[in-house]
Amino acid sequence: MTTPSALPVAAIFRSPLFNPSEGFVQAQAAALSRYRPLMVGLERKGNVLPALEGGILLAARPLAARLGSIGALAAQLRPHAPALVHAHFATDGLLALPLARALGIPLVTTLHGYDVHRTRARMLLSGRLSWMRYALLRRRLIEQGALFLAVSDALRRAALARGFPAERTVTHYVGIDLDRFGGGEPEPGLILHVGRLVEKKGTAVLLDAVARLPGARLAILGDGPLRRDLERRAAHLGARVKFLGARPAAEVAGWMRRAWLLAAPSVTAADGDAEGLPTVILEAAASSLPAVGTFHSGIPEAIADGETGFLVPERDADALAARIGALLASADLRHGMGLAARAMAGRRFDLGRQTALLEELYDGVRQSRSFASR
Repeated sequence: MTTPSALPVAAIFRSPLFNPSEGFVQAQAAALSRYRPLMVGLERKGNVLPALEGGILLAARPLAARLGSIGALAAQLRPHAPALVHAHFATDGLLALPLARALGIPLVTTLHGYDVHRTRARMLLSGRLSWMRYALLRRRLIEQGALFLAVSDALRRAALARGFPAERTVTHYVGIDLDRFGGGEPEPGLILHVGRLVEKKGTAVLLDAVARLPGARLAILGDGPLRRDLERRAAHLGARVKFLGARPAAEVAGWMRRAWLLAAPSVTAADGDAEGLPTVILEAAASSLPAVGTFHSGIPEAIADGETGFLVPERDADALAARIGALLASADLRHGMGLAARAMAGRRFDLGRQTALLEELYDGVRQSRSFASR
């Protein structure tokens, strides 16, 4: 049996370690079995899984790294002899590219959504250094990155349309630990909505739909720049809508056991921002929870319309209300779709299987010498 210290090291790069909404990055890293994860970042924000606490490396000169001077971080990382660097989001992929090249190892970058969809002009105007650098230098990552993992087929197609190489861009679904989720005692009429409160999550449309459904209740888990505007929009609904803020992963799983259904009515935002594939939909499926989503990016890959939930057009509050209402009205429909959703999660999104596939991708990119010539 191989001891953990003898396993090849995968340097998992994410600038903030970690944003509250990015548990999927940590869950994937913690599930590795043939590679040992070393979490590499520029700032520590907390929210670290206990399983990863012993494997964190922070840049001694974070500002230099943000500006593209990666030598000091490479010196910190070199003693760990990583086999590859795996960055999450293309913006961080660009930051990690010189790190991988300095160490002579391949760079794998997972594309999650905004990093493909958001327009170059909006990134330049964002005021965020990493986004502005990416808008100016994204071609460098596209040309020199060894492998790109898109979290849905829809996102892969969008990435190819924006110049990512077909031969080095593959779909890889984020896995879900099915054992963390299960059934509970649902509260009558409770709709669950989880996500950062930004335009692409479609929360405003959902509030309009709930207003059409007397008796329905909505729990919103998440925070973000639109929270105050959304609270004002929901004021007339009174106690039927609760804004609960960002909650730990364990609490999110608990709310899924309390809900009758998940609402995920994502939309394409004015600045082009769009989803890759919301992890919360996969978690809902693992919880045997039917979901109502939109025909948006990768969502149809996780909700089989009429089988595990329903899909409606973006920004259509009437259609959204109708489909949510159908689920609220029928326990048999909720039960049948919930069972089908759980089965789909097991077939398509199981964390163990998806992690094994990821490690095969790691093996392949290490064996290929083509990355060294780029």
